[in-house]
Amino acid sequence: MNSDTLKALALVAHRGYPAAFPENTLLGYQQAVNQGARYVETDIQCTRDGVPILYHDDSTQRLSGVAGAITGRTMAELGQVSAHHPERFGDRFAGTPIPTLKAFAGWLAQHPSVIAFVEVKEESLNRFGVDVVMAQVAGALEGVEQQSVIISFDDRCIEHTANRYEFHTGWVLPEWHPGFESRARRLSPDYLFGDAEFLPKHRADIWAGPWQWAVYVIDDLTEALSWVENGVVLVETDAIGDMLDLYRAGSPG
Repeated sequence: MNSDTLKALALVAHRGYPAAFPENTLLGYQQAVNQGARYVETDIQCTRDGVPILYHDDSTQRLSGVAGAITGRTMAELGQVSAHHPERFGDRFAGTPIPTLKAFAGWLAQHPSVIAFVEVKEESLNRFGVDVVMAQVAGALEGVEQQSVIISFDDRCIEHTANRYEFHTGWVLPEWHPGFESRARRLSPDYLFGDAEFLPKHRADIWAGPWQWAVYVIDDLTEALSWVENGVVLVETDAIGDMLDLYRAGSPG
């Protein structure tokens, strides 16, 4: 293995540590950092009363086992809902609370070496508007702006954030399409994120620009290192503990 390639790899804890703990929970993020993660990624939805929370889906069915929409409920109502991901873990983590973004920011402030990629979800942006959602997100992240990177599939959100706030930004590509390159150059984000299923595998085919590339989701170190060799050093993984163990051992497994 090329040691320079291994050193260049930057593993990102995608939604915390969902291979072993419920996703987008403070428990999962703390466990990821305990394993050695220095980059984490989280998802943000907004409640009906405008509170940004850590939750990937708009529906509460998959992660909480109850029907309903995040954007249709107040924070008080969601305080009665668990984020224990019963489909994967059964009742093992029942009662795990849904964290607010403000609580996550407080946790992040306690880990000043950690960088968080904060993905603002399209469902909330479409329902409440970019201005409203980003005002709430920015307020919740007050004090940890330098540790936070705002990312989104919604290019309006990235443009708005770059024009109004001091956050670094990252655009998550909806798909690989030649027309998106010109949009990326107009946005000029600090990061571009691409799905491993569609991102070109060869360096020459990946758009060069002022950004760093990130790829998701990869749970195999050999595959991760192949991306690094092609210029994509940020790799999101669901299995941050296993991946970091192999990384420290200097072995793909």
